[in-house]
Amino acid sequence: MDKKSIIGLVLIFAVMMIFFFINKPSKEEIEKQRKIQDSIVAVQQDQEKININEDTISKIQDSDYGIFTSSYGNQEEKMIHLENDVLKVDLSTLGGVIKQVVLKDYLTYSKDSVKFFTPNGNTYGLNLSSEQQVIRTNNLNFEAFINNKPYDAENPNSIKVSGTDSTIISMRLYPDSNDTDINSYIEFRYILRGNDYRLGFNIITSNMKSRLTDERFIELTWNAELNLKERDRKNELNNSSIYYLTDNDVEYLKENGRDDHVSENTSVGWVSFKQQFFSTALIAKDVLFQSADMETKTENKIKDNYLRTMTTTLTIPFDVSNPQEEFAMDFFFGPNKYSIVKQFHNNMEEIIPLGWGFAPLQWINRFVIIPVFDFLQQFNWNMGIIILILTIMVKIVLYPLAYKSFSSSAKMKIIQPEVQKLNEKYPKKEQAMQKQQAMMQLYKRAGVNPMAGCLPMLLQFPILVAMFRFFPASIELRQKSFLWATDLSSYDSILDLPFNIPFYGSNVSLFCLLMTVAQIFYTRMTMKQQAGGNQMPGMKYMMYFMPVFMLFILNRYSSALNYYYFVSLCFTFLQMFIIRKTIDEKKVWQTLEANSKKPMQKTKWQKRIEEIEKKSKQLENRRTAQQMQRKKENKK
Repeated sequence: MDKKSIIGLVLIFAVMMIFFFINKPSKEEIEKQRKIQDSIVAVQQDQEKININEDTISKIQDSDYGIFTSSYGNQEEKMIHLENDVLKVDLSTLGGVIKQVVLKDYLTYSKDSVKFFTPNGNTYGLNLSSEQQVIRTNNLNFEAFINNKPYDAENPNSIKVSGTDSTIISMRLYPDSNDTDINSYIEFRYILRGNDYRLGFNIITSNMKSRLTDERFIELTWNAELNLKERDRKNELNNSSIYYLTDNDVEYLKENGRDDHVSENTSVGWVSFKQQFFSTALIAKDVLFQSADMETKTENKIKDNYLRTMTTTLTIPFDVSNPQEEFAMDFFFGPNKYSIVKQFHNNMEEIIPLGWGFAPLQWINRFVIIPVFDFLQQFNWNMGIIILILTIMVKIVLYPLAYKSFSSSAKMKIIQPEVQKLNEKYPKKEQAMQKQQAMMQLYKRAGVNPMAGCLPMLLQFPILVAMFRFFPASIELRQKSFLWATDLSSYDSILDLPFNIPFYGSNVSLFCLLMTVAQIFYTRMTMKQQAGGNQMPGMKYMMYFMPVFMLFILNRYSSALNYYYFVSLCFTFLQMFIIRKTIDEKKVWQTLEANSKKPMQKTKWQKRIEEIEKKSKQLENRRTAQQMQRKKENKK
């Protein structure tokens, strides 16, 4: 931009500032405008009050609750408290719903009880069609029965079951007394079993044919505000979404805190409101849901513990023309623990991110890592010790592959002078095939397999990625401490910065720093070990860039993951040291000299290269002859 343009922009800006200053309203005008705005707000508030009163009167006059009008009112809400070995459940006669569920064996990061269906944060109920009206059961009063006996003040309002015991709590909604008899009702039947994270939930209709419109289905709407349970809100938000089963495939809405909406018009087996380590699910048992409409959204809530909101409307196949109709389901309130959800036999274990999209990852986690991890937990050792032992076991199993890889690299470094001689002997590009043949002969004489260094690393890569999936998703590590880490499922921090570094965060993870330093040393050793490292100087800087890149990626990841990578690298150093000590440089040279005196038989690979080279020369000679022929014809 030249000098004249800058002067022009300055003048334009000055003119605009003068214009706004001249036309600025006076204090009297500002006060007058404020009074007008206050008057408008007051009128709007009065109008809203009038509308609310009119709506309330209209609802009472129009009998919006139809045949259940007598069940809507100011009847006293009764609470029934249930408890088994793992859950505490509060049921309410208002709406006949679960008011609150508490997990007995788990706490949030702030040391509060892990709760589901908190008051005013969760609602569910039926949308019923009757006489061209839609009746919602949320605000209707149900009558309670305990094991088919009417509940009254003399009954205990706290019931506990354990082991193989169970109890049945029925919430019945009766039509108006002058319109039916006692054998006509809608029932929510809850079945609490002893040692079970599931609560049976059956919907039953009895003699409701003339009361409800026969549409062959009933809608069940479920809304939930999820509360923060973990240390890292961002990480928990990124791992919270709606999962569901359709056509034996587990699908889910967008994660990473993004709002999403999905409508499934096919059969749905279950719907789960999934968080990082806990889930609430509604599971159909004998008959599946006909369809499901699901939505996730994150709202701007004042509450500090608010995470996000999830909503679903499920279509239940229901023929109310039958004298008795029942739809059986289970509510699940529990941890995302593989051994627990696997026993449901409905693919619900896929809510745990174990690498389901890539078969080798899930196989390693399901059939190797999880069984070994569960076995080691039986000894009640600290989780840091268990991870250390798990690392040693993995390294022992992978040692043969590591030996081939490191020994091959060490031998290639020994014969590097011979490789350099071949590079000087065949410097031209057109001699590439000849140089490749000579290289293969050299490797064979020295007893070196150039692929031995790459293939074992490729085979070990799925294990590294499987661990990347396993540790952040393992609830067994949740709130388990080791050394300076207070929660192995979350990041460790030795220093909390007063500011946030982009892509890094505001915490300084010591395990991540140790892993990064170890990775840099490993890269340095690898670069020295590799033959021909000076041929690609750009790759050298790229190799050193990767540990720094991983520092930014893993700083807020599970401290157990960083600890595992660090310990694994330490054992890798030890393996490299041992393997290098077992390789005799003189023996490699003796093998090379002895094989040089022997006639070398050509391998299939060498024969194939020679054939390719021969065909290439023939094709080149043919092209040259054609060009010469064309030149002769052009001269004529």
